[in-house]
Amino acid sequence: MTGAGDRTTVLLVSNVGPGDSGGRAEKLVSRREFLAERGIDLVFGTVEEPYGKTALPSALRLIRLARREDADLVTSVSNPFHLQLLGFVVSTALGLPWVAEFRDPMVASPDRDPDALVTKAAGFVEWLTARTATRVVWGDGIQIDEDYFDRRYGIGTKATKLPFHGFDPETFDDAETRDSPEFTVTYAGSFYEGWIEPYRFLEGLRAHVETHGADAAGDGGDNGYDDLRVQFYGDWNDEYQAAVENAGLADVVSHHEFVPHEEIVPVLKGSDLVLYVGGDDPDNRLNVPSKIWDYVGARTPILAVVDPSFRVAELIEAYDLGLVVDPEDTEGIAEAIDAVRSGEYVYDPDPAAFEFTREGKFERLAELYREVAAR
Repeated sequence: MTGAGDRTTVLLVSNVGPGDSGGRAEKLVSRREFLAERGIDLVFGTVEEPYGKTALPSALRLIRLARREDADLVTSVSNPFHLQLLGFVVSTALGLPWVAEFRDPMVASPDRDPDALVTKAAGFVEWLTARTATRVVWGDGIQIDEDYFDRRYGIGTKATKLPFHGFDPETFDDAETRDSPEFTVTYAGSFYEGWIEPYRFLEGLRAHVETHGADAAGDGGDNGYDDLRVQFYGDWNDEYQAAVENAGLADVVSHHEFVPHEEIVPVLKGSDLVLYVGGDDPDNRLNVPSKIWDYVGARTPILAVVDPSFRVAELIEAYDLGLVVDPEDTEGIAEAIDAVRSGEYVYDPDPAAFEFTREGKFERLAELYREVAAR
């Protein structure tokens, strides 16, 4: 058992490793660094796809890894939901305490079909996790109500909400700023079919180009094409590209694959406007995604195309972090772009917004790990 003042070793089960690209990998790296400063040593147990074929060998490998590293506890971070099942198997096999962390809802998510077999499987794993994990934790900002786990599974204080993920100020302070001569709008992250997609924003962008483009550019050019660039980093498909081309925006909109976090930060810092698309599905009302904290850290105004009653919209407006436009308001999207592009909108955020840093979350997580390991 871990003694007072000793370091605590935690086996972390995830489908992403610290050497992978993308925001999740970067967050794992910063998690390891922050926790190491607080006496917690993370050992990464990465599970590979296809999950059905790799589940058994992954479980055996994770058990060996936990033994070799003399782990004090196991923590699994989902989604995908099967990662919690592996956390259960490893902790049960070794008799170790288990902290199950939800970075997204397992069942209560608008991109799940409630009647699908995979949703029923996820429901079983969530039930198993809630009933058998030593502690269940989730980050403030995901689509889970405050009392979700207790109301659904009656587990009381065994469920703990962590603070907002926040951003790492050092990462943004040390990064260069990749400026561009054009007025640049940047989106970084994923889309979800039938739930969070770029179509309404593209309609608003087209309206801006047609109505405001030349005036905003100030050069009498054709709709301001030469002075406007919109770039998407992350998910993209043929349907989105077809929508771009059908709207006559092929000269304005570009797409890039996911890039490592250290590469996207300079892009966000050098952009004139960053885009968040949150839609209007009521099941998404509580979501404050991690990209918002990257946008805050970049100190770039945010255009949020989301239901104004959603929590992320309230956060942006409360701290003067940008402009919120209802997804149904195409003209409002056009006008918001024009307001920033013309200088009518002045970015003057509340300094309190920059107090949402990762340190708060990891302080609480380190306390929780030590508490669980001490048992």
